[in-house]
Amino acid sequence: MPLIQRLLALLIVLYRRWLSGRGPLRDVRCSFAPDESCSAYGLRVARESSSARLAIGRIARRLRRCRDAWLVTDGTTLSWTPLHDRSPEEITALMQADGERGAAIARMLHTRQLVAHWRGEGRAPHAPGLTPLVASQPAVARRARRRLAIFIGIAVFAALAMFALPWIGGVALGGVSFGAITSVRNMVAAERRFAQHARPG
Repeated sequence: MPLIQRLLALLIVLYRRWLSGRGPLRDVRCSFAPDESCSAYGLRVARESSSARLAIGRIARRLRRCRDAWLVTDGTTLSWTPLHDRSPEEITALMQADGERGAAIARMLHTRQLVAHWRGEGRAPHAPGLTPLVASQPAVARRARRRLAIFIGIAVFAALAMFALPWIGGVALGGVSFGAITSVRNMVAAERRFAQHARPG
C-alpha cells in the first residue's frame, strides 16, 4: 500500500480510537452504523483502493451520502438532498461504483422510497429492520449554526497563532476558512431546499 494511503488509514484509525463519539463529535450519528460506519468504510477503501486519490474521493462521497440518508422535517414539510431526485437505479449504480456494500445501499434506497412516497410516486417501503432517519429542521439549523460558530472560533485562534507560528497558523486558517465557507454554503442550500419542498406541487 502506498505511503499516502497508509497515512490516510492511520489517520482514520486514530480518529476511531481517540475522536469518534467524543467532545464535539459525541452527538454525531453515522447513518450507516452499525453495519459499516463512515470511518469503517473509509478505513476499508483506504486499504483497498488502487490510489490515494480514489480513496479520498470515495471517502468524501461517503460523507456526503451520510447526510443524504437523513430526511428533514418541521412537522408539515419533508425535505431531502438532491441525491434523492435521482432514480433508485442511478443511486445504486453510484454507490456500487464506490464499493458500497448491500446494507448501505439498502439504507439509501429506503430513504429514497420514503421520498417517493411523500411525493405520491409510490407506496411506503417495506424494509424490515430499517427505521426512517428523519431529523427536526429547527435542530438541524441549530447544529449548523453551532458548527459555524466553532469554525469561526477556531479561525480566530488560528489568526492569532499566525503571529507566533506564521506557517502553521496560515495553513490552519486556510483550512478552517474553507470549512466555514462550506458550512455556510450547506446551510444556505439546505434552507433553499426546505423552502422549495414546502411549496405545494
